[in-house]
Amino acid sequence: MTRAAVLACWAMASCASYSNRMTATPLAPGAGEVGLAVDAVIVERGRDYLPVPQLEVAYRRGWRPGIDLGGKAHLLGLESSLRFALVDREGFALAAAGGIALGFEPITNNSTDVIYARALPRLIAEWRRAGVSWVATLAPSLAFASPATLFAGVTDAARLIVRPGAALAMRRPLRAGRAWWLELTAQPAYAIGDGWLAPSFQLGIAISL
Repeated sequence: MTRAAVLACWAMASCASYSNRMTATPLAPGAGEVGLAVDAVIVERGRDYLPVPQLEVAYRRGWRPGIDLGGKAHLLGLESSLRFALVDREGFALAAAGGIALGFEPITNNSTDVIYARALPRLIAEWRRAGVSWVATLAPSLAFASPATLFAGVTDAARLIVRPGAALAMRRPLRAGRAWWLELTAQPAYAIGDGWLAPSFQLGIAISL
């Protein structure tokens, strides 16, 4: 990969996001939450892995008991989602969420494309111990990509990509209703008709306000 391409990638920051940062406890009706995150997204760029920075802003609002909605934005992408509580017992909660992400990637590889739409079902399990939430999320996705590609990577550009992803996170409460997050997400990629592609990863820290 050329130095110019590396510099351009850093200048544009990361163009895709694989973060989750949702517990299995939807917000109460009318309650709101803002999140600010700094991540490193680790992606394959021409046989080598490259960490690129990611800044995200998220917002959620309680809609009905056990249901909230929200989304997040980064430099060149948006995501919206709806979260439903399934189980909430002492020390354990389970929720499902569904969403869609849209984005633009000026520098692509063989598992992304210039313009994409990604369907995002999630199953979220939360364990609460001593005030700390430990969260495991099954986060598969199905990406539909445009026919245009600027950089194909190792193989030809794929158009329909399944990512059987998962994430582990910790959420620790702070004062005044705030909390901080630490999360690691792994996103293997399978291109229909082409086989397995290089996986992507995202590691970051966030604060909820």
